Amino acid sequence: MTILDMSDSSPSNSVDQTTFPTEHSIAFLTREITRNYTRNLQNAIAPYGILIGQYHFLRVLWEKDEITQRELAATVGMKESTTFTALAGMEKQGLLTRKRDSDDRRKMTVKLTDKGRGLKPKLIPIAKAVNDRPLKGLTPEQVSDLKAMLEILRNNLAGEA
Repeated sequence: MTILDMSDSSPSNSVDQTTFPTEHSIAFLTREITRNYTRNLQNAIAPYGILIGQYHFLRVLWEKDEITQRELAATVGMKESTTFTALAGMEKQGLLTRKRDSDDRRKMTVKLTDKGRGLKPKLIPIAKAVNDRPLKGLTPEQVSDLKAMLEILRNNLAGEA
């Protein structure tokens, strides 16, 4: 039996809809999981002088370097003003450079430095270890089912936006 088989198809799962206890809230559980992942990853990467917000920008830039600041903000899901401040700090740390587009002065292109690129082989294994830690005891099929269900949740929520 897979994880998908273990629940009925009704959203209520016999939960009293007038009280809705916290332990029955998927939103509460996912928030707690996200907070724990974030805290664990922040603690793990702190020795490298990287904050969790900076790590999210680095992850995007490791996959697609030399993108506009606007594109980076959208991909990470942060406001442009927050992104501007974070990138200014990362530039001071020598992790990236920002350059105005010669054709369109409104565009700012972000590019990793060697120092920023050099963090990838150090931080990715750390992030993978943090990501994999709570999956101990789950079979590969259960992990696959969990990912599939989380994607369904994400897609259902995105459809509501």
